[in-house]
Formats: sequence, C-alpha cells, structure tokens
Amino acid sequence: MRIDCSRPWLYCILTFYRDPTSAFFDPSRAYEQIYSLERRQHAEAFIRSTKIPTDGKNITVTLQIPMICIGIATIERPGEQYIRSTLGSLMDGLEEDERKHIHTIVLIGHTDPHRHPVFHEPWLQALSDVVLIYNSTNKEQFENLRNMEQEKDYQQKAVLDYTYLLEECIKSGATWIAMIEDDTLAVADWYPRTIHALDLANSKRTDWLYLRLFFTEQFFGWNVEFWPTYLLSSVTVFASVAALLLLLRRARYPVVISNVVILMVCFVCTPACILLYFMAGRLSMRPMVPGLHEMPNFGCCAQGLVFSSEVAVRVVGKLRERGLGFVDMILEEWANKENLTRFAVIPSVLQHVGRHSSKGDDFGIAEPWSAAERIFNFAFELYEQHGQRVVHPIFG
Repeated sequence: MRIDCSRPWLYCILTFYRDPTSAFFDPSRAYEQIYSLERRQHAEAFIRSTKIPTDGKNITVTLQIPMICIGIATIERPGEQYIRSTLGSLMDGLEEDERKHIHTIVLIGHTDPHRHPVFHEPWLQALSDVVLIYNSTNKEQFENLRNMEQEKDYQQKAVLDYTYLLEECIKSGATWIAMIEDDTLAVADWYPRTIHALDLANSKRTDWLYLRLFFTEQFFGWNVEFWPTYLLSSVTVFASVAALLLLLRRARYPVVISNVVILMVCFVCTPACILLYFMAGRLSMRPMVPGLHEMPNFGCCAQGLVFSSEVAVRVVGKLRERGLGFVDMILEEWANKENLTRFAVIPSVLQHVGRHSSKGDDFGIAEPWSAAERIFNFAFELYEQHGQRVVHPIFG
C-alpha cells in the first residue's frame, strides 16, 4: 500500500505560511505588508490634501464633550517618524460627524520638544486638537524627566508619559479614552468598529478594564498548559477511528477491512493526520471568531487600549502607585489580581509597523526581524478596501 504524503504537505506549505503558530510559518512571506502599505499611502495622501490653516489651528471643531479622546505619545525614532502615518490613518476615512466626536492629544515625549522632527510641522497642529509638551515650570519634575532621558530609563518615563496623557484625556470629558502608540496604522473604518465593540462590551460586563484594538497572534498557539485537552482529543480521535473501522468490518466489509488495514489506518494514517493537524497551527485549525471577545491571556501588547473615563481614573492611580515598569504588564497584573475582564476586537483594527522599539531594540542572534517588527498582527494585512467599504476575507 503506497501512501502519498506530498500533497497534504505541499498544501500546508502553501496555505498556512501566515500562521505564526504553524510549523509551516514562513516569516519571509508572512511579514509582508499588504494592507499596511495601502493605509500608509492613504494616510500620506490625506495629509498632503489637508488644507493647513494659516493660524495653525485644528482643521475641525471637536464637540465640547467628545465621544473618544485619542492619546498618542511620540518620540524621535531612528529614520522614519511613524507618527505621521499613525495620525493620518486615524483621520483618513472618518466621516465629518465622526471626526467631531474625537479629541486628539499628541504628547511630544522630549523635555526639548524641538528634538522631534515633526514638532514644527504644520500638519501636526492641523490634525491634533492638542500638541502637548512637558511643563517646564515644575523645575524638580522637569529635571527628573531630563535625567530619565539621559539615562534611558524607559520603564519609568513610559509610565509617566502614559499617566500624563491619560490625565489630559480625562480632562477632555470624553466618554472613552484610546491610548495608541505612535508606530501603528488604523484600518479605514476603525471608528465605527471600535464604538460598536465598546457598546457590546458595556452590554456584557460592567467590571471590564479595557478594549484591546491590537494584539499579535504569535502567543495563541498550542500552549503547553492545555496539553491534557490536546491529549484527550487525540485519544478520542484514535478510538473513534478504530471503533468505526471495527464496526464497518463487522457490518459490511469483513474482507476489505483486514487486520492489516486497521493497523495501517490506526497506527500510521491517524497519528500522521493528528500530527499534521497540530503542525498546521492552532489559528489555522481553530480560527478566531470575529467580533468582541474576552482576552484574559496571551494578549500583547499595549499598541492600542481603550478605557472608559471612569476606569482611566483608576488606571492613573494604579500607574502612579507602581511608578515604573511596562504599562501593559502592570495592567495585566492588576487585572489578574482583581479579576477584571479584558476585551479584544477581532480582527484587530490596528497594526504595529515600528521597526525600532521606543524601549530599546533587540535583533537577537539569528533573527532578521527586530523584536519590534515581530510584534505584528498577520490578519490585519488581509483587509481589503473597496471604495469606502472595508472587508476581511476571513472575518468579514
């Protein structure tokens, strides 16, 4: 009996290369930016077509009480300044009425704001409601910030920046506060998707911490803590195949289904299929369902989190209490301790495009992609834009 395994193997290579949980994952193809490039172009076209007011004011009038405040902290990065694409992609595609419900604050994260190449660019003032800089009147705090910059104390300064932005967004009176990093891109219809997800979150739970707008899929594989479930499923499949073969032999095919056939199917073909199933990857075999979902584990990272204004006040208190660390880790520890729900919108409405982390970078030993570049949402690249309509071939 000759069994040709090349076809299913080839199918897996051609199909599952974008799944980071798969043995067939091919980073040379998976990290290809498709929709991201389109959004970059749209963002750039939007900024270039924007008529910059001569008085340096914002191009739209935000409502007195906005629906959502967007807080973005930005620092000078080597080479490309991603804030231009980030802000442009958030604004591009918005209806006029949607833009009026958004209050945008950009924090220039340097004690000397002139260090940032975009600080004096007219489009920044035109697209932002507030361009925030550090208050130099508080000499002690200002000197402390300067020391953090010089010593590259990313953990403490990042927490201070996050807290400062949150407090300013709270002052805006917005219902929701979205903290977005300056090296992200937004899908064209991010606003209605986000507002819909927030309404659903409120209808489901009252004790939730945040809505995640971005996550990387690389931590959603066959995680070892669930091995009993995987083992039980595999044994069930094996037993079901064996029982079915024995039943068929007894009922109709006593000659065709010989002992040799049963042994080959049960101890060669079935284990091979089970192995191929796991090799194909969890996200390919058990794809995520679109919509709003709880994500208590494996959600990474802090590229885009939305808080209610009430929760934001508590977040400020928690960050001030801790003082230093990584914001996402502080939030996760707090949520685990107090059993707070964390939601995520699927598919992700943001993509991380930064090549260099604001917290330092690690290229590893043999990796051609930096640690920052590997923070990537692979499903985001499958979005397709048809005029004003955005669709996803998997999630809709």
